[in-house]
Amino acid sequence: MPFLSPTRSGFFWCLALLVLLLGQGGTARGQAGSVSGTVIDAQTKQPLGFATVFIAQTTYGTNTAENGTFRLNALPAGSHELVVSFLGYSTLSHQFTLQPGQQLSFRFELVPAANVLQEVVIRPDTNWRHNYGVFLQHFIGQTANAAKTSIANAEALHFQFDPRERVLTAEASEPLIIENKALGYRVHFVLKEFRADFKGGQIFHAGFPRFEEIKPRGKAQQKRWAQARLKAYHGSLMHFVRALYQNRVEAEGFNVRRLQRLPNPSRPPEEQIQAGLRRARRLRTGPVVIKSLPTGPEDSLQYWTRMARLDKVVAYLYKDPIPYHQIIAPDSVGQGRLMLRFPDYLNVVYTKEQEEPGFVNQQAFNRRRAPTFQTSLLTLLEPYTFIEPNGMIINPYSHLVEGYWGFEKLAEMLPLDYTP
Repeated sequence: MPFLSPTRSGFFWCLALLVLLLGQGGTARGQAGSVSGTVIDAQTKQPLGFATVFIAQTTYGTNTAENGTFRLNALPAGSHELVVSFLGYSTLSHQFTLQPGQQLSFRFELVPAANVLQEVVIRPDTNWRHNYGVFLQHFIGQTANAAKTSIANAEALHFQFDPRERVLTAEASEPLIIENKALGYRVHFVLKEFRADFKGGQIFHAGFPRFEEIKPRGKAQQKRWAQARLKAYHGSLMHFVRALYQNRVEAEGFNVRRLQRLPNPSRPPEEQIQAGLRRARRLRTGPVVIKSLPTGPEDSLQYWTRMARLDKVVAYLYKDPIPYHQIIAPDSVGQGRLMLRFPDYLNVVYTKEQEEPGFVNQQAFNRRRAPTFQTSLLTLLEPYTFIEPNGMIINPYSHLVEGYWGFEKLAEMLPLDYTP
């Protein structure tokens, strides 16, 4: 699942996150269906036994038999992404829509993967431990659940860092096995790409997660996991989208208002600021007062420096909640989905749960404050997109989230077939 985090220069602002799920599961409506098929080698046409076949971001998965056949039963109707993975072969994914009670059959031909990691493997990575720490921070997250989440086969990760461009990339020679002991899931993650651009302030990673429930040691642990999953669900993007679909946004504890970002009227144009700074530095032989402040006179260099530090944009938050019909519209095609479209940004406040201390204190030099309600921003990168009842935004590249949803990363992720 790809994520993109636009940030302010030099610092990750609210860990903004583009939740782009390459693999997303089906819905829980209608009569259950099934998917079956065969997996073979594209070159030799021989069956591939023990290949992994799963519906991305769900708990629905299996392995092929020795003759390469597989079957997934009891699948809910809706949109799915079927993923086929086998060590040494390129991963295949196929998006499809399953009608109630429908039975589909597929034939997958896997192509042997080129050994793109060979050059990385033979070069010693003296900064591996540091790069791995950066990877964990922006892939697993920094929440309380993230502290209880680990990667069992971290040695499969290989990193490259471009010091000139300040870009860190990561590849994995096999699916990552992620043990989430806070939620009781083992996540098998086929990592397609990880890129941390520190100069541009963006984080992007893509892949296909498969969830497997860990067997609890007893009823007490099972109860703790159920409570932790419910807490992770409440206020999440999945929870919000499900509430949107059911027209229960306020009833579920969400306050949604329109937010605009406009150029700061108090900040001169960038060209004027840079010209003023150059002129002040070149001609400064003594204080040249251009403005008097309550704290005393301010010379031209101080003035233009202060102008340069002003925010380029300012946010304007509308007072009243945005009407439901300005967010959701029926889909003319049908298929049980709804159209999501709105202008500018949605400022989403979840009023039934407060921020984690880790979110409040993530910027070490900011003034400390008390936790408040969880606030996130949602914007569309396209005129509209579609949602389904399970909390899935169908087009994974259609939306951007910031704020608290950006803070919550893979350690907070639940399968799309999760129900409270």
